[in-house]
Amino acid sequence: MPRKRAFYSVVQYMPDGSRSEAANAGIVVFVPETRRIAVRTSSTLARIKKFFTTKKRDLRRIELSLEAFKNRLETAQGEFGSEDEFRRFVAARADDVRMTPPRLVVLEDAARTCDELYADLVGDETADEPRPTEKSFFPPPVAAIFGRLEAARKVWRPGTIVVPESKQSLEIPLAYKNGKVNYVLPQSLAPGRRPEARLPKLGFDGLLIHQHKINDEEGKLVVLSTDERASGELERRFADVLQDFHVRFVPYAASLEFAEEVAETAH
Repeated sequence: MPRKRAFYSVVQYMPDGSRSEAANAGIVVFVPETRRIAVRTSSTLARIKKFFTTKKRDLRRIELSLEAFKNRLETAQGEFGSEDEFRRFVAARADDVRMTPPRLVVLEDAARTCDELYADLVGDETADEPRPTEKSFFPPPVAAIFGRLEAARKVWRPGTIVVPESKQSLEIPLAYKNGKVNYVLPQSLAPGRRPEARLPKLGFDGLLIHQHKINDEEGKLVVLSTDERASGELERRFADVLQDFHVRFVPYAASLEFAEEVAETAH
């Protein structure tokens, strides 16, 4: 296999840009000749946990940010036509998940080089362990659409919001606006994790968001089922109950259609 000129960048978590302290959390490899992008991010956040004192809810937020970042790049195959375009993308990132300036590397296989650099620079000892079975991340096709919409500034990641009146924190990985702010909350309804126990709180939070403005804007909670193992009967129950609390429920089978709807209506 012929060797090609390429560039790699280290994905880092930097909670405070003014301190310039960061923990390596992934690798991105870009091959200009073929417009190939290879990306790998930590599934355990081991280095982040090692270098920063991070609360559980913050780890969840970081995990979601990395997942969104990875999906954004995986859908960007062919988007960057040159080294300069890739460098501009890297330089434009200003949130807590950032990329180091690209460095030159000569390689034969982008995926293999990405894995080798990951082992050297991230060194996540348990990175090959499977993710937990609870799938609260967006399904990959849905995440891909949301990644493109985020790049177009049609959706954003609110992070932690405060539910009106109750003053309870709620982690929201994605929001979009179509007259009101829609707060999208992914939920795994897989069997064995007692998802029914979450139903009262989802309804209560959703009702308060419906009744009271957040930052002077009307809002709506959207609960998105993210696991294909969820039973249709349970999803129908969630939909029926949450409707009474002015919460929109999206079943797993309709998740892609929902993402396409967001793409058309978000502004």
